[in-house]
Amino acid sequence: MDTKTLYLLSSVVLIYLTWHLLHQVVFHRSFCRPANRIGEYFFYRFSGLLFLGVFTYWIARSWMGFSSAEVGINFSLNSAGKNWIFAALIVLPILMLWIGPKKENLWQNPKIRARHWTWSLVILNTLSWVIYLFAYEFFFRGFLLFPCIAEFGLFWAIIINVVLYTLAHFDQGRAMMLGAAIFAVVLSLVSYSSGGFYAAFLIHVINACVNEWISLYHHPEMQVKGLL
Repeated sequence: MDTKTLYLLSSVVLIYLTWHLLHQVVFHRSFCRPANRIGEYFFYRFSGLLFLGVFTYWIARSWMGFSSAEVGINFSLNSAGKNWIFAALIVLPILMLWIGPKKENLWQNPKIRARHWTWSLVILNTLSWVIYLFAYEFFFRGFLLFPCIAEFGLFWAIIINVVLYTLAHFDQGRAMMLGAAIFAVVLSLVSYSSGGFYAAFLIHVINACVNEWISLYHHPEMQVKGLL
């Protein structure tokens, strides 16, 4: 392992832990005690954009000297990327229609626990997911994955991605950790075959937003104003 790769893996761990601890220790405990946690989740996603996206990109380019392509930045979709997205548009809504109404899912979703939703809150919540997941997928399937592929090959790059991505979900229970491990494998393969993290980002957005919408619709204690 060369020095640059060691810096990369160390940066991934330090950036993620700093962001996570900032949220848990400073913001969550000090400022976000209301039951609906609206402010907390918007802060969490916006700070994720800054830490996992903007700050990480600056480190990749200015400190480590990676080009945009070397960290998986490619916004064109090849045939493989389009096929993955098409499959996700079919499979994920069906999967979420099955999982969404279950009690285990409704205990955690939607993440914002507001009893009364307005359409502006639904839209802002969706937009916050989009910008957050853009940074999130760049961090894991761009900044982490592609340099590891160049250094270790695809197999070990996926193993590293799975381990770190699963540990990032350590506080969310075994079921979530198992789901994260499977998702990490799939999104790593999507990114590799499509030549960038963009397709993985779109698939993650589909998964998160469909789950949020279905969970909101089925949650017995939540209601969207104007929704039958």
